[in-house]
Parts: sequence; structure tokens; C-alpha cells
Amino acid sequence: MKRALTLFLSVLMFLTVIPFVSAASPSFSDVPRNHWAYKEITEMAEKGIIKGYDNRTFRPNNEVTRAEFAKIMIAAAGVDIDKGSVSQTFKDVPKSHWAYYYVEYAKPYLTGYKSGSTYTYKPDQPAVREDIAVALVRLLGYDRKYKADLNQLKKFRDADDISPALRSYIAISIQTDLMKGSNNYFRPQDPITRAEAASLLYRALLNRDGDETKVVFPNPNPNPEQPKPQLISISDSFSDSNLKNWDTKNADGDWGVINKQVTAVSTDDDLDHYFLPLIWDESVNPENYELTVDVNAVGTNGLGGLFFNGKDGKANVVYVSKERVYLGKVADVEDDDIDVIASSSYKLKSSNRLKVIVKGSTVSIYMNDQYLFGQQQVKQVGTKLGLYLQGDATKDAPRKMTYLDNFSFKEVK
Repeated sequence: MKRALTLFLSVLMFLTVIPFVSAASPSFSDVPRNHWAYKEITEMAEKGIIKGYDNRTFRPNNEVTRAEFAKIMIAAAGVDIDKGSVSQTFKDVPKSHWAYYYVEYAKPYLTGYKSGSTYTYKPDQPAVREDIAVALVRLLGYDRKYKADLNQLKKFRDADDISPALRSYIAISIQTDLMKGSNNYFRPQDPITRAEAASLLYRALLNRDGDETKVVFPNPNPNPEQPKPQLISISDSFSDSNLKNWDTKNADGDWGVINKQVTAVSTDDDLDHYFLPLIWDESVNPENYELTVDVNAVGTNGLGGLFFNGKDGKANVVYVSKERVYLGKVADVEDDDIDVIASSSYKLKSSNRLKVIVKGSTVSIYMNDQYLFGQQQVKQVGTKLGLYLQGDATKDAPRKMTYLDNFSFKEVK
């Protein structure tokens, strides 16, 4: 640990506003013995961790900018920069900025700003005390090791000045003695000077030799975001008569497109239910999804809608009739009986927007975007789903037919 932390300290000192050059003595003309950080600055100089300027000064009151701080964090974490795999995050740190790659790679340790959907870094502003507190806590992994005690903040009169998103980090920095306040003030928004940095880092790191343990610095992206799986979303307005989204080979009934709507007929008098399965990756098997379709009745009693939970020729069906909407189960396409699970009154219109929302074992039915009824304990056992018509929906074709249009299937969270 000592070797890694020494690197951090030396980098911090070497990457501030003006590069250091060696000095013959660890004593600095602008850091007298009565300077509040004399001990820390002198001891680190004696260890060779920091060096002064060629005029034997330390410049203890110089501030460290946020851009310089980003470079410090990259060196401290030992990150190898791959310039080919970086995209711009911050509006005010474009690729032409000298600190662009440092800022992008140091994001796991740094603070930033967000306004709407825009991120800024404010690279030329000074790094402040709450910034370095967050950086140290994250660099040392204390945010994973300790639970923040927010009561620690109550001892400071300026606790309200701590940025809300950083409060837990500040609490941990206080709990672990990484940071301290003075006179009941934490001064979270005060710029970090070189003297404060020397004192802070000495107290936080070098003065803990007795607690030395071997550590591994966090990966620049310790918990990389895994690509979020794309939610399923399939729709069809039936402008393509080939029905390429549908498994017509395994359909029950003969399905086709007429005037950009789909319907089905059959010459098999024994066939009472027509199913048109959707082609989709059934292995995904989402627990929550939504099905919608327009049921357009032309001189019929409707008798069309959707099926889901299909397996081995069986499926749950939701269909519109002249005076009701039904949720039921079809066990045999050649048996006109339907095991009705639930239903609700509804007056059939010429066009009826049917929506079925499945969440686990709960099914909710909507008509024309208005909730109609629901049913629990509908166990999901199958993955086949798609369009449904009863044989009677088209028995008087072509004069009287039920058509289906504007189908959609989408996974919901």
C-alpha cells in the first residue's frame, strides 16, 4: 500500500499549477516553522515525496484546478489511457482540451455537474474540499467498506453547504479520519490549496503506516455498466401482405391481408378457433408484456382479439363480442367450447382497441385505452402468442368479416 500511496502523493505534488524542480533542502522559505502545515510539508519533503521550486519556495496557497485534479487521479489509479475508446461526456471538456482523456478516465473518482441532459465538469474551477474527500473515499474503497453515518455531518455548522449527492462520501471521510473540519466548520466548497493537500494526504495516508495493508486500486470502471438488454418491441400495421412477422406455416386457419388488415378463413368445418402465432425469440420469455390490436367488426359480432400463454395447442384468449369482452382458455381448436375465466360488459363498436397487459400471473384488459377488468392467478405456462379469431367471425365472408389491425407486442418493466 505504501508504494501506491507514495505514487499518489508524488503525483499530486508534481501535477499542480507549475511543475516542481528539485530543491537542495526540504525547508521552504515560504513555509516557516510556525506555518500550520509545516510538519506535514517538511516530513513529506524529507521522504522525497514532494519537492519545491527552484527558488526554494513551496507556494502553499496555490490552488489545484479540477482539470489538474483529474490528471492526479489517473496517475494515482495507474490507469492506462486508450485514446481509441473514449467518447465525450462533459460539454465543457471537448476532445481538444488538454485534460480530455484524464477527465474521461477519472470519472469513477470525480464529481461532475448535470443540468437536464447536459453534463459539465468545470475544468478551470478549483478542486474543493468535498471533491478531494470523494476522491479519497472512492480511491481507497471506503465507500464499499463502510456504511455512511450521516449524523457525522451534524457537528458542522456548514453541513448544508455539502452537495446532497456527496453527503455519504463526506460522512465516510470524517468517520475514517480522512478529513477533519475546524471550529465546527467543514468548508466543503473551499478550494484545496497545496498546503491543505499536503496536510490532508499526510494525515490520511502517510500517518497510517501502522495500519498498512496490501490493497488493490479500483478499476477505473469498477462496476462497468453491462449493455442493457433491448426490451422486446414488435408491431405490424399489415402494410406488407406477406405476413413475414408471423408463423403462417403453424397457424390454425388460412390467414391473409385484405386492405391492410388481417383476417382468417378455413375450409375445415371442424376448425372453430384460428390462431396466428407471432415470430419472436420465445426463449426470452418475459414476465411482463403488453399486447394490443384493433378489432374491426364489419357486420359481425366481433369474436376476435389476441391469444397468449400458448403451448401444445392450448392458449389463453381475449376476445370482443357484441356485448362483452372475455378472457378464457381454448384447449382444442376443433372444439367450440371456451373455458371462460372472466368477462366484463362492453358494447361492440365498429373499431375496438383491445389491450392485454400481463404482469406475472396478473392479466389486465383494456378497451379503447380504458381499464375494463383484470384477473389474477393466470399462470404463465406457454410462450406462443399472437392473433385470435373464432370461426364464426368470418363465416359470412366476404360480406361480413372481422378484421384485425395495428398489432403490437412489447416487453414492459
